[in-house]
Amino acid sequence: MAADASDLRDDTLWLGGAYELAVELGERDDARLEAALTTLWTAADVAGCHAAGPDDPGTWAEAPCTAAALHRHGRLAGLVTLPRRRTVVCGVRAVRQVSGTDWLVFFIPVGALDLAEPRSAAFPFRGGDSLLWRRPLDRWLAGIGARVYAAVPFRLALIGPEVAGLTTARSLGGRPPAERWAAYLIPSGAGLEYHQADR
Repeated sequence: MAADASDLRDDTLWLGGAYELAVELGERDDARLEAALTTLWTAADVAGCHAAGPDDPGTWAEAPCTAAALHRHGRLAGLVTLPRRRTVVCGVRAVRQVSGTDWLVFFIPVGALDLAEPRSAAFPFRGGDSLLWRRPLDRWLAGIGARVYAAVPFRLALIGPEVAGLTTARSLGGRPPAERWAAYLIPSGAGLEYHQADR
């Protein structure tokens, strides 16, 4: 296990899945994707923007924080400070679905999260004591999502382990499930509603 959760070059930090803020932006739109990306990067106060080398994923080079760079490299990475003041690697990727829907996914890889939050040892973090450490992390990610929504209104955001594509705004119909393994940010007439995970 790595000793430093903020070393981009340590491949072990990127293993084991991810804890995500997954944003369903809406119909495919390059300008909106870029606006959401740059707003998210600022809202999360991510330090640096890097892309992996094409021949060696363990090497990273500075990259522009743009949708074009995200398309070219598949993901962008930087460093972020979590609520408990630990600095870790983080990343962002875009999912452009066959249906024509854009998702923007901001994530903390599990290898890094394990170092920053020792209580996170049991992926996928469901149930019981995991809520004690997940809720502060979820609220922090929800705050980032709210800042993105203020600049780039979106359909839905999900927060939790491997949540991208878990459901869609259309499937939910404006209402979160009664039992929630993930947290939800759902737009409504009153603004953006946060529904915390309860499992």
